[in-house]
Amino acid sequence: MKHRFFIFSLFIIYMIVTTLLLVGQGVAISPGRYFFVILFGGLLVKKTRNFILDWAPFLFIIISYDFLRWFVPNLTSQISYSQIRVDQLLFGALPTVFLQQHLYHPESLSWYDFLATFVYFMHFVLFLAFGFLLWINNKRSFREFVTALSLLSYAAWITYLLFPTAPPWVAVKEGYLVGVSKIMDFTLPVLFSSSKILTAYQNLNPNPIAALPSLHAAYPLLIFFFALKTFKRKALFFLPYVLAVWFSIVYLGEHYVIDVVAGILYAGFFYLFSQEFLHHFRFRKIFKQIGWPRWLNT
Repeated sequence: MKHRFFIFSLFIIYMIVTTLLLVGQGVAISPGRYFFVILFGGLLVKKTRNFILDWAPFLFIIISYDFLRWFVPNLTSQISYSQIRVDQLLFGALPTVFLQQHLYHPESLSWYDFLATFVYFMHFVLFLAFGFLLWINNKRSFREFVTALSLLSYAAWITYLLFPTAPPWVAVKEGYLVGVSKIMDFTLPVLFSSSKILTAYQNLNPNPIAALPSLHAAYPLLIFFFALKTFKRKALFFLPYVLAVWFSIVYLGEHYVIDVVAGILYAGFFYLFSQEFLHHFRFRKIFKQIGWPRWLNT
């Protein structure tokens, strides 16, 4: 167990350093590139062949989803800004506007601006790192997590296609909202002092009309559910990060609170779906007979 903890800790450090290097060089972070990054994890545990066989179907699905995200803006013309009204009805004023009025000082960036930026970027690698943790500890939970995450991602994509919604910073750009800054446009150049950084950030966000549900809110909660199931009370140490993500994406001007609520509901639904319905899904027998994908087998 201690050996596994050491391997995972080393892997996490490796993932963080690699992510910072990629972002600093203006390289887009994508599941396709990270297949080769996390392949190092398979080398660490000396199970490279098993790693490729277990992870290839998962990464194929995620890469396909990542590719499809580019098409949503081209497939729809009607963009909704209804979250502005919903947040106003719920809180009387927009939480994003309120938070930035009281916490954001563009002339003097604060430590929490940079922390929120870091928390935001961890979204793009954390689900892969957690998947690796499950893979080396509990293959069954890994398969369930992969299934839930994949279905969640595609359900969100369908939602974006049928009901495209814009984040606060786009609403400001289009004149629907005032008083919100895109804070990461200011924190990222300071962190990396490179003109390449905005290129990387733009490459991370190919779909500017994918606000509701917030996958930034959904992914960490889904991770928390599986961590709670697999690691019991130890998973509670991850809960502050989940809350920090929800706060950060609202504060940074990337999402409304209703986007976060929708992400929570999606995460809860697909977690339960992976735990209950899939265990009785008859097509699993077919997959088991043909032996692919491996992560559907018990």
